[in-house]
Amino acid sequence: MRMQPTAQPAGQPLDGEQQAVELRAELDELLNASRYAGQRERRLNEAIRASPGRQRPDGDLLRQLAQARTLREGLGARCLQLSNELQELEIRLRHPQLDEPQLQEPRLQEPRLQQPQPQAQRPQAQEPTPPPPPVRPDLGALTARITTLHRAGAHPETADLLTEAAARLDATDAALLVGMLSQRGPTGASLQLARNCARSAPERAVAVLSELRELGLAEEAAELFHAFWSYPAAALPALLAALERAGQHADGATLLWEWGSAPTPELTALAAGLQQHGRRADLRTLLRQAAGRPTADLAALAAELPPELAGVLLGELTVLRPPVELARLAAALKDQPALYGQLLTALLADEARHRTTFAALRTAGLPTTPPAAPRSRWGRR
Repeated sequence: MRMQPTAQPAGQPLDGEQQAVELRAELDELLNASRYAGQRERRLNEAIRASPGRQRPDGDLLRQLAQARTLREGLGARCLQLSNELQELEIRLRHPQLDEPQLQEPRLQEPRLQQPQPQAQRPQAQEPTPPPPPVRPDLGALTARITTLHRAGAHPETADLLTEAAARLDATDAALLVGMLSQRGPTGASLQLARNCARSAPERAVAVLSELRELGLAEEAAELFHAFWSYPAAALPALLAALERAGQHADGATLLWEWGSAPTPELTALAAGLQQHGRRADLRTLLRQAAGRPTADLAALAAELPPELAGVLLGELTVLRPPVELARLAAALKDQPALYGQLLTALLADEARHRTTFAALRTAGLPTTPPAAPRSRWGRR
């Protein structure tokens, strides 16, 4: 059994064993406090989610949740720091020879010790510096500062602060600040912050959207989601992938539904981007939504799309559009043999179903068989 070290006289430095005992005691206290802070954070989250009818959460609950999260993360960082210090101290206590080069420093003048072994110095040189605890933002103070600036008429400064908060806060803190501004901040500040969060990377923007919905901030979540509609075509595949990973499949389908009515150049660019990123399901959804456009638009869209994608579009049209509209589309494509042939090929894939369409084509004097591929003059001898 290890004997308890005797108390050190006042003003005397603690020996290694006593330091280890005190570090263990402090670490135990901090671990208990960290567990309590984590439990409180979970209870506050549950209280917010249990709001009747998913009403806007109480501002005090949001403030307490932010404080509990900051306390838990700060305690966790301090626990890690103490754990590292305790580990280093215990290594020195178990292996006191590691400190001998410093204790025998005068002997370094002897000839055979002119060049001390690097192994003896390495533990001292490579002792890791414990990381400092992370600095958590004071969301209450930030809310008050935004409100003060707005009341003073400093609207550009207020907008700059909201932009900076959207860029720098993590997803959870950004959502908490949105909730606190909705309760105590200037009118429209919470909506503006939510919109600003859409400018960040897709993964983070989607994470903020999920957090806002968890907090019951439906209006701000809708504002953020509507900001996704302004994303350029080149950014949509990454956003759709982020929504998919977050389980927000309905949001992705809604975005594709909106893009189905986009101007032909933008729609064509998005379709090509989805194909390039291998998002075949999204591509079919997009073209299925585009199938509801007027016949003239569909003919122009088919002409703009790459041949493979034009074939997908025309295939969707043969499933979704009635015979009379398919006959009009065929008439619009009659001067484009490649597209007309793709349309007929899609119709012939289910000839029995499209008898009425073929009858309408014959009545209009349009061919009902795909044009034969041009034969090479060298095909036969």
